[in-house]
Amino acid sequence: MDYIVMDLEWNQNPYGKKNNHPEMPFEIIEIGAVRMTEDGEVLDSFHQVIRPRVYRKLHYRIQEITHFTDEELSKGKGFYRTIRDFLEWCGDDFMFCTWGPMDLTELQKNMKYYKLERVLDYPLFYLDLQKIFSLRYGDGHKKSTLSDAVKFLNIEDEGGFHRALEDAEYTAKVFKAMDPGRYIKRLSIDTYYPPRLKEEEIFVRFDEYTKLVTREFLTKEEMFEDKDVEHMDCNICDKKLERVIDWFSDNGKMYYCLGRCKEHGLVRGKIKIKKYEEDSFFAIKIMKSTDEEGAMRIKERQELLREKRRERRQRSSENNHGGAAWDSDEWFNDDDSDD
Repeated sequence: MDYIVMDLEWNQNPYGKKNNHPEMPFEIIEIGAVRMTEDGEVLDSFHQVIRPRVYRKLHYRIQEITHFTDEELSKGKGFYRTIRDFLEWCGDDFMFCTWGPMDLTELQKNMKYYKLERVLDYPLFYLDLQKIFSLRYGDGHKKSTLSDAVKFLNIEDEGGFHRALEDAEYTAKVFKAMDPGRYIKRLSIDTYYPPRLKEEEIFVRFDEYTKLVTREFLTKEEMFEDKDVEHMDCNICDKKLERVIDWFSDNGKMYYCLGRCKEHGLVRGKIKIKKYEEDSFFAIKIMKSTDEEGAMRIKERQELLREKRRERRQRSSENNHGGAAWDSDEWFNDDDSDD
């Protein structure tokens, strides 16, 4: 398998966000990519400037950062033809590697605009080198810029970032310096197109956690009626957990739980709700091994939520002269009866 280290540059509406095209807020104007082996050997490169069709004038900040000129863009190739050439160059057996998830998202948005939907193979696994850099050298959460990573790893700065091919080449050098073989299995899953059917749902097992990407749902009630979402299973042996803390949410977008496996100990769960269409959403569920400290954070989160709810009820009761207040987040079996 080849690794396609890709970078994109894009333009946006020069007259402000209010005038953005609703289907394409960012229009790709350049693609740069490097083909690598698993051992970090560079085999080939791809580069193409793309002639804009939606935002024909450069945003002043984009011009400052990239040093593009309108004349250079006018001589570029059309997006549709460029993508066809690019995917042909990528070949049949490859994996994308990017600095952060945004490049793949914007690539698919642009492809959708040009009626090139679902041309890539799905599910779309890729290597997020920004995330891997954070796991390797940081806390796993902080996002470093590419230039900061180059500096940290003592990679020679040959002058200039923010052009697609140059950034792809720097990203490839960072990838090689991080020891690629060690992180090849730390795959990310692009979810621009979520699964459409139950049979298409994505389940992946990593060393410390499992990840489920669900199909679309219309309501949260429907989502929690799905046993694969609602069940709390061990991330190592898949056995049903003893429920320590049932699923609860602090904002309706993130849900948390805590369970115990008789063989493998404490496991914490997290469900992230992601909007898809106007009236639908899908969920990303992670079950991950934890320790007493991690379990305590879940318990503290739940207790903080309960305290906030008690305060809201009290205020509502005072305002309504004793009238009852119902909290819309409490449908999922997280009442205060055990306080």
